[in-house]
Amino acid sequence: MKHVVFILSVWIALACSKSDTLTPMDDLVGTWQLTSYCKPVSGSACTAVTIPSNKSVLVTFGTNGTFTESYENTKPGEYSFLGCGSGKYSIEGNNVRITALCMSSLGGKLMPVVSIEATRLVLNPFGTGEYVFVR
Repeated sequence: MKHVVFILSVWIALACSKSDTLTPMDDLVGTWQLTSYCKPVSGSACTAVTIPSNKSVLVTFGTNGTFTESYENTKPGEYSFLGCGSGKYSIEGNNVRITALCMSSLGGKLMPVVSIEATRLVLNPFGTGEYVFVR
């Protein structure tokens, strides 16, 4: 009986423990609107930018690993995330890797996922500030 209680206790503890990895890919799937970001100006500094409410930068992570970036009432030169249009993505630990034709590396861009919740996603693509998205 002691073994059963011990095994049950261990199972409950593991089931309730917080994971150190990114939540499932399903949490990332969908369309996210960029609301603010810190635009890099040097290797260690960035300038805070808030997207006006009449403009939209939208990124979509598809269930099949596709990635798209689109704009409403703005252009990539004005406000943008990566400015690459479309490509593919994959989850690697606590990071998302996005690959697109406009990138200089065939390996794409690996970026840390700072946090992901039902309605909020925070990425750190350039190491100097966060990009905040909402659903």
